[in-house]
Amino acid sequence: MKKLYAILSISMISSAGLAQNNVTFSANDSWVGYVNVFETPANGGGYLWGSQWGIADLQTTINTGANTMTLQPNFNLYAADPTDAYWVDQSTGEGAKYISASTYVEPGPTFNGNALTFQGDVLSNNLDLTKYEAKFYINALDSTNGYVNTIPGKTFNIPASGHFTVSATAGELPVGMIIQYGFTIYGRNANPANEAALGSIVIGVQSTAGITEGEKNSIRVYPNPATDLVYVASDAAVDGITITDIAGHTVYSSNQVSANGIDVSGLTSGVYMLHVTTGSDMKTSRFTKK
Repeated sequence: MKKLYAILSISMISSAGLAQNNVTFSANDSWVGYVNVFETPANGGGYLWGSQWGIADLQTTINTGANTMTLQPNFNLYAADPTDAYWVDQSTGEGAKYISASTYVEPGPTFNGNALTFQGDVLSNNLDLTKYEAKFYINALDSTNGYVNTIPGKTFNIPASGHFTVSATAGELPVGMIIQYGFTIYGRNANPANEAALGSIVIGVQSTAGITEGEKNSIRVYPNPATDLVYVASDAAVDGITITDIAGHTVYSSNQVSANGIDVSGLTSGVYMLHVTTGSDMKTSRFTKK
């Protein structure tokens, strides 16, 4: 992969004279996108070209309010012109190229020579893994040797759910290497009509072990998962409630808590964020609609 530029917030812990960079996923960091394009395996699978892209063009959605990142297969290449034979096989209607879409950060030379851990949580994952690969990683790219990744062993499949973590030692990240960490979705460029069937992965940060997110934020959302109704309990006066989907779109808004609950029966199954405004504060809890 080629060079990217970004900055990520970190915490520094002294250890044996070196710094330990512990990075937990944050939607508010400066994520950057890059695409590499390949022939399909049937056409030899050869590398064609690569280019820096906008995050949305990758089919990555970042929701800073909910602190989530949604990863999907690429659709915009197909949607731009379905009659373009370069991108769409005109005989089968399938995408004509394989896309490696990477969303990651590049923290710069202050990370060189220090150990690094990158971690987060998979909040949901229904990506069609028969057609796509989904990876998280730390890279150390050698700009003097074609940007080859010198630590390919630090790339792993994104799990179906739960926590993920990857670490690299100080010796694996020497001065001169370009350090990156993030995510990649690899597979055929897809017809947007198949978006729902192909699925997605939502990355975020789960609440502290032993403490529910609602308790941590002094609000409680129940039942969770929900089918028809959700109820909100808050230890502070509520000025407003908003529910957003994983892409950040508002699906419900009210200025009061109803004793009869919030009707979510019409929502599509998935993960949602419920935001409660109490005075100048906003508290957020996550729930799943079955």
